[in-house]
Amino acid sequence: MSNRPDPDVNDLLARIAELERRLGQREPSEDSRADIWFLLDRSGSMSAISQYVVQGFDEFFAEQRKVSGEATVTLVQFDSEDPHDVLIDAAPLDAVLSIAGRFEPRGMTPLYDAIGLMLDRAEARLAATGADPADQLVVIMTDGLENASHRCTARAVFERIAALRASGWTFAFLGANQDSYATGSAMGMAAGSTSNFTASPESVLAAQRGLTRTVREWRHKPRAARVADADDFWGGIKEGEEPA
Repeated sequence: MSNRPDPDVNDLLARIAELERRLGQREPSEDSRADIWFLLDRSGSMSAISQYVVQGFDEFFAEQRKVSGEATVTLVQFDSEDPHDVLIDAAPLDAVLSIAGRFEPRGMTPLYDAIGLMLDRAEARLAATGADPADQLVVIMTDGLENASHRCTARAVFERIAALRASGWTFAFLGANQDSYATGSAMGMAAGSTSNFTASPESVLAAQRGLTRTVREWRHKPRAARVADADDFWGGIKEGEEPA
């Protein structure tokens, strides 16, 4: 009896080796990319909750670093003295530091101008990098009504957000001291991606911990699911809202 390997067995082993090689070199799954854009209200009315806002963001960054996949973070704060103050600029999550000592509320609330300026930055970066629209998540957090914009109107913001949502972007809105659903709707936000929080330590931390959960879930979704679920970002669970 011959001890030589069967040619068919050799062929099978070669095929298995090639498959293993290809699996080892495969590209990351499409849900491994994310560009997260935060717009944070720094107006004077945020003073009472400022330390909890900082704590919430620090917890958010720490938890998101545990999630697999690439992600960049941009965080812009705004007030009437500076509607576009960039604290973190498209930084990888591993490089994101605390915002403690850099979030000091002051001034009024030019919300529309701030949205327009941040979307300018986000769209310019998208054009430069060729990133996928479905990898873009914009989160807006404010505790006051618009009262200081000079460049942008509610209508302009609505049209711009509606166009970006139609192209695949996801938007989430967190508001306090207002009817957040009316405010968000006027700016083109879906009700399922809007949430109220109260200006209290407990509500701020609950809202931001809910955001941590929801962003983690969003990052694990394939792009088609992100687009399909964009009108219900919170998934029906809004930790910062008080029970009706």
